[in-house]
Amino acid sequence: MENLNKEVMKKAEKYFEHGFNCAQAVALSNLEYLGGQTNGVIQLAAGFGHGMNAGCTCGALSGGVLAIGSLLADEKTKGFDKQVVKATSELQQRFINEFGSTCCRTLRKKLSLFKNTRCKHITAITAAITMEVIQRSDVNQSSSISIHSF
Repeated sequence: MENLNKEVMKKAEKYFEHGFNCAQAVALSNLEYLGGQTNGVIQLAAGFGHGMNAGCTCGALSGGVLAIGSLLADEKTKGFDKQVVKATSELQQRFINEFGSTCCRTLRKKLSLFKNTRCKHITAITAAITMEVIQRSDVNQSSSISIHSF
């Protein structure tokens, strides 16, 4: 994981430390870093934190999927977009490879007893994996997404 973008990881950690949930932190850090639209993202991702508040699908993973859809799909995309599906599938597989599960409840049991430590770590790594998946996407290679440097 040493090749993951440290800046997007730091940005996601800062959002998390300032009270944003894991989904908000992953989505916002990627959208800001990659020049995407952030209006409404805080509200859209608000219900996805803490495993959608039911304890299963990790909110950080959900935030990554939100960022992928926002950056790779256009406003006319209906239903399934092959590039979005491919990118979200890659994100999910890499998430499983890194953490062993997509279930928040399972992840919380495996990691540190301190929520801020374990969730911040998952949030940061997921933000970086998400950005890497987006940057490698065939759609992104031909799009006008600009990469911001901080």
